[in-house]
Amino acid sequence: MIRLVLCGALTVFTCLFASHEKKDPIPLFDSVLLAKATTAAVVDVYAYRERDGEIFQPFELGDIESMLFGAKRHGNSSGTGCIISSDGYIVTCNHVVQDATRIFVGLNDGRKMQATKVFSNADADIAFLKIDTKNLSCLKLANSKTQIDLGEPVLVAGNAFGMGKTSIFRGLVSFINRVVDGKVVLQSDAHIGVGNSGGPMVNSMGEMIGMAFAIPRMGGLSFFIPASMIGYYFNKEILKKPCAWWGVNTQMMTPNMLESCGLEDKNLFGVIVNEIDSSSPAKSVLKHGDVIVEANGQKLSTPEELDFFEKTSSLEEEVTLKIWRENSLQDVRFIPIKEPKSSTQEVDNKLLGNVQFEQTPNGVIVKQAGNSGLFQEGDKVIALNKKKIKKLREIEKALKSTDGALSVTVDRKGVKISQSFSNRDGGSFFSQSIISGG
Repeated sequence: MIRLVLCGALTVFTCLFASHEKKDPIPLFDSVLLAKATTAAVVDVYAYRERDGEIFQPFELGDIESMLFGAKRHGNSSGTGCIISSDGYIVTCNHVVQDATRIFVGLNDGRKMQATKVFSNADADIAFLKIDTKNLSCLKLANSKTQIDLGEPVLVAGNAFGMGKTSIFRGLVSFINRVVDGKVVLQSDAHIGVGNSGGPMVNSMGEMIGMAFAIPRMGGLSFFIPASMIGYYFNKEILKKPCAWWGVNTQMMTPNMLESCGLEDKNLFGVIVNEIDSSSPAKSVLKHGDVIVEANGQKLSTPEELDFFEKTSSLEEEVTLKIWRENSLQDVRFIPIKEPKSSTQEVDNKLLGNVQFEQTPNGVIVKQAGNSGLFQEGDKVIALNKKKIKKLREIEKALKSTDGALSVTVDRKGVKISQSFSNRDGGSFFSQSIISGG
C-alpha cells in the first residue's frame, strides 16, 4: 500500500515537473526595476508654436485637451517621448509636436536639448525626433511576434499633466486590437493623464509594447499605439529598410453586403476586396469581391485592422487569410514581397494649401493633407476638377483649370467621396457627398 502511495506521488510530481518544464517561465513583474530602466529612456517634450507673431508660453489651458479625441493643437504643448535608439532617435505622438516651430526635450539626467523633427504622420499619430547626442539609454521596441496577453501587467511612464519629470503608472492590458480613431490600438486601465501622450507602456521584460496617445472623455481607460506599428515606420522612414507589402485594397462591409453575402446569419464580419494591384503577391489567390474574415488567425472587421496586419507582417513569411467566397470559407496563402518604391510630388495651391502626393502601385495617394480640409492623409485621389487621376503628372495639369473653385473625388478607406470648394466674390462654399461605400 505504501509502495502504491509513493508511486502515485512520484507520478504526480513527475507530471507536474514535466508540465512546468514545457512552459516558458513567467518573468516576475518588478515595478521598481522596470521603473528605473524605463524612466532612463523617457523624455519630456515641449513644442513651441508661433501664432500671430507671438510666442506663447507652455501649459496653456488648452493643453488640458491634448489627449482628448478631436483636440486641435494651439499655442504650445507638452508631452512625452521615448528614446528608442542610443544615437538619439525619440518617438512621440504627432499631435504633441504638430506645427511646432521649435521642439525641446528634457532628459531624465536633467539635460535640456533642442530636437529636430525628422518624420511625422498625422494619420498614424507618430513622429520621430532626433537629438545630437550618443550613448543614451533606450527602450527596445517589441515587434509583431511579441506575445501580448489580455490581463498582462504593464507599466506606463510619462510627463503627467505637463508638470515635468517622469511619473509612473501601473495597469493591465484590458483589450487587444481595438479600433479607435482609425487606428488599431492596445487598451489599458492604467490611469494616465494629460501630458502622457508619447509615453511608453512596457511589459515585464522591459520592452516597449505601446505608446500612449489618447484617453476617452469619460476616463478610466487609456489607448496605446502598438510598438510594432512604431517599428514599421521607424524601419521604413528612418532606417530605410524594406517592408512587407500585400497590394490589396479593401473596404468596410455594410449591413446590406453582409446580408447579401450570407455572412449575417453566420455571425461573421470581414472586409471586402475592391482592388488588387497587378504586382500583388496575393493576386493569384484573391479576387475582387472576396471577403477577408481572418488574417493569420486574427478576426477582423475593418480595413484598418487589415492595414495593421499588413504593416506588421514579415517579408518572406507566409500569410494565411480566411476568406468567404461562393458561400464557403476558404484558406488562401501567399508570401509578402518588398513594398514597391514610390515617388512624391509637392503642390502648393491657394485653395489646397501645401499638399504632398505619392505615386504608388495603387494610384496617387495623399501623403500630406494640407489645411484645406478636402484631403486626409491616405486618401486615394480619383479625380481633380473632373479629370481622372492615375499618375502624379496629371495632378498639376488638373490644377491648372482651378479658378477660385475646386472639386475632388477620393477613395477614403473604401468610401468614395466627392467634395467641392469655391472661394469667389468674397464668399466661400463647401460641399461633400458620399458616392459609394458609406
